[in-house]
Amino acid sequence: MSQRPINIIFGSNRFIGTNGIISVKGKELFRMELAGDSRPLITVEIRDKNDKLLGKVWKSTSFVHWHNDYEPICDRQGNVIKRLALRRKGDNQDIFELVFHSPNDIEINGIFYVKGLNFPIVATKEFLDLNTNKFIGSTIAKQNTGIIIENDFIAI
Repeated sequence: MSQRPINIIFGSNRFIGTNGIISVKGKELFRMELAGDSRPLITVEIRDKNDKLLGKVWKSTSFVHWHNDYEPICDRQGNVIKRLALRRKGDNQDIFELVFHSPNDIEINGIFYVKGLNFPIVATKEFLDLNTNKFIGSTIAKQNTGIIIENDFIAI
C-alpha cells in the first residue's frame, strides 16, 4: 500500500495531506488506502440511527453489503471510478457519496451515525454539521495524520 498523502473534502472542508482515515470518538468511520497501482481501497460502513448496517465497502470501490431498501451506485469513466454512493430507494436520496477527483483527492458527503455519539454527523457540499458546531469551507493541513472528531469538534 502507498503511504501517499490523501486529500479529503468532508462536508465542504478540505483536509490536505491526511493518512486517509476519519475517526470519531476513537472509532474508525472511514479509511482510504492506495494500492501500489494507485487504485483506491475504501473501507466504510454506513449505519442508521439504530446501528443497523445499511451498506458496507471493504478494501475496494464497490459495496460488499447493502440493505434491501438501498441501492449501491457506482459511476465510472471507462475503468476509472468517479463516484460511489448509497441511495435510499424510497425517495432516491443519496445517504452516502464518495467522489473521486483523482486517486488521492476525494470528497465525502453523507449522514453518518456512530455508536456512542448521540447525534448524526451530516456532511454536505455546503457544510459539516457536528450538532452544536457547523464547519464551512475550512482548509486544514494534516501532515499525514487522520481526521479526528471528538463529540462536536474536530481535533487539529
